[in-house]
Amino acid sequence: MAINLNGLSSGQPGSAKSRESDNAASTKKAGTESAGAVNKSDSGKNTDDVVKLSDRAEVLRTVNSKVQQLPDIDQEKVDRIRTAIQNGDYSIDYNKLAAAFRRFESGL
Repeated sequence: MAINLNGLSSGQPGSAKSRESDNAASTKKAGTESAGAVNKSDSGKNTDDVVKLSDRAEVLRTVNSKVQQLPDIDQEKVDRIRTAIQNGDYSIDYNKLAAAFRRFESGL
């Protein structure tokens, strides 16, 4: 299995393009479902349908928009690690690394 260490491709889960397409698909689906609900309730009567999102949905929408604005790469962290490697100051805790591998493999 190959791992792309330089970045995620556009089709991989978690990449910016993948998140954008997932969000667009879910928004389109939600819009279609809402339109269907309005059409079902509209039987020629003049009704005033109002849709109000819950407080939780509003919070989720706000958080989602903030997450979408975040960069995919923490450039400051990359620069710190790069500098530490170049200076010979970067050390690896092999026990911590092994524990991370075990946690990852147990989640598969």
